[in-house]
Amino acid sequence: MRISYLIVLMLMISITSCNKKDDQSLIPAELQSQFEVMLDNEMTKYVQKYPSYPGGIALQVFVKGEPYFMASHFDEAVNSGFHFRAASNTKTFTAAAVLLLHQQGKLNIDHLLTDTIPGTDQLYLPNTAAYAIPFKDEISIVDVLRHRAGIFDVTNDSIPHSVVADVPYKGHFYLEYVMDQDEDHTFTPEELISVVAQTELYYFEPGADYHYSNTGYSVLARIIERVSGQSYQDFIIQNLVTPMGLINTTVPVLGSDQQMPEPFFSGYVLQNQQVYDVTASNISGNVAEGNIITTPYELALFIRKLLSGNGPLTSYTVNSMMMNVLPVNTTTTYAYGCGLSLTNGLGYGHNGAHEGYLSLMAYDPENDISIVVVTNTWNLTNGMGSLYEQLGGLMVDVAYKAKNIAKEGS
Repeated sequence: MRISYLIVLMLMISITSCNKKDDQSLIPAELQSQFEVMLDNEMTKYVQKYPSYPGGIALQVFVKGEPYFMASHFDEAVNSGFHFRAASNTKTFTAAAVLLLHQQGKLNIDHLLTDTIPGTDQLYLPNTAAYAIPFKDEISIVDVLRHRAGIFDVTNDSIPHSVVADVPYKGHFYLEYVMDQDEDHTFTPEELISVVAQTELYYFEPGADYHYSNTGYSVLARIIERVSGQSYQDFIIQNLVTPMGLINTTVPVLGSDQQMPEPFFSGYVLQNQQVYDVTASNISGNVAEGNIITTPYELALFIRKLLSGNGPLTSYTVNSMMMNVLPVNTTTTYAYGCGLSLTNGLGYGHNGAHEGYLSLMAYDPENDISIVVVTNTWNLTNGMGSLYEQLGGLMVDVAYKAKNIAKEGS
C-alpha cells in the first residue's frame, strides 16, 4: 500500500453602485453552486460504484485570492480548515527550502553531494560510511530534486534478498521491519540514507533516467540541515510556514507524534469490505518527503503564493528553476521539475498519498487558478488498481472539471 504519490471573477460593470453590488454577490454564488453540483455529481457516481466507501471528497479553489470550498459525502460537517496528511506534497515545501538556500547563496543546486558548502569547509554530506550511497560523487543536488539521481527508495521498495550486505531486513520494507519491533521508533534522514549506503542499492547512474525517490528527499533534508544549521522542521517552519501565513500547517518529525490536530479528516482504508481507521500514523520515516499536515485552504494558499512569486522565492527562482520541468519519459506529457510536476491542462503542483489520505494540488499561473482536492480514504477494493483509479480518475477528473468551471466563470 505505497504510492507517493488549479476563478478569475469577472464582475459586470453597471451604471449604478447598487447594481454593481448585486453583481459582486451573484457571480461568486453562481460559481460556488456550480462547483458544489459538480463535486456532488462526481462523488455520487463514485459511491454508486463503491457503496462501501466510507469517506468524502473536499475541493478548495482559489482565484486571485478568492477562495471557494466544497465538500461532499462526509458523514459530518467539514470546512476548509480541517487537517489532513499532505504526504508527498511535502516535497514542494522541501524543494522550495533548497531553492531558498540557493537564492541566498548558501548552496548551489548544481553542486555535487561531495562538494563543499559555500563559505565553509563542510561537505554537503559527511564523508562517512552512513552516507556512502552509490555514485555519491556524481550526483548533483538538482538531480535529487528532479528524481534523476537514481537513489534507491527505502520507503517504497522492499530490500531485495539479493543484496550482498548482511542486513537483517532483507526481503522486507525497511520501515515496516523496524516498526514491527517498535511502532513509535523515530526514523531519521541519516538512518534511511544509511540503508542505501549499507545495501549499495540504486536504480541507475545519475542523470540517466527518472525514478521517484522518497529517500532522495531524505538526502535533501540533511543538506538543508547542514547548510542552514537548523533542523529540517525548524527551517521549514521559520522560512516557509510562518512567513506564508500557514498557521494551521505542522511538520511532525517524532515517531511518537502520531495524532492529527483538531479538527481533522479521519483517514480510512477500505479493503476486503472492511474499513480501517488509519488516522494515527508514525510519520517520522517520511520527513521532508511526506510528513507535513495542513488544510485544504492552506495548501491552496501555499501553492498559489509560492508559484506566483509572492512567497519566499523570487519569480526568477520559481520560473527558471522550480518550474523548469523535464518529461519523465518519452511516452507522456507529464513532467517533473524541482519538487514540482506539470500536468497538461491542469498546471504545476504535486500529489500525495499517505495511508488513508489522497490529495493533489495544482496552480495555473496564466489564469491564477489554484486547486486542491482531498479524500480521506484509500480504496483498495480491487487492490492497487482501485487506488490508482481513485487518484488518477476521480480526483484528477474533479480537478479538471473545477478548472473548467473556473475558466468559464471568468
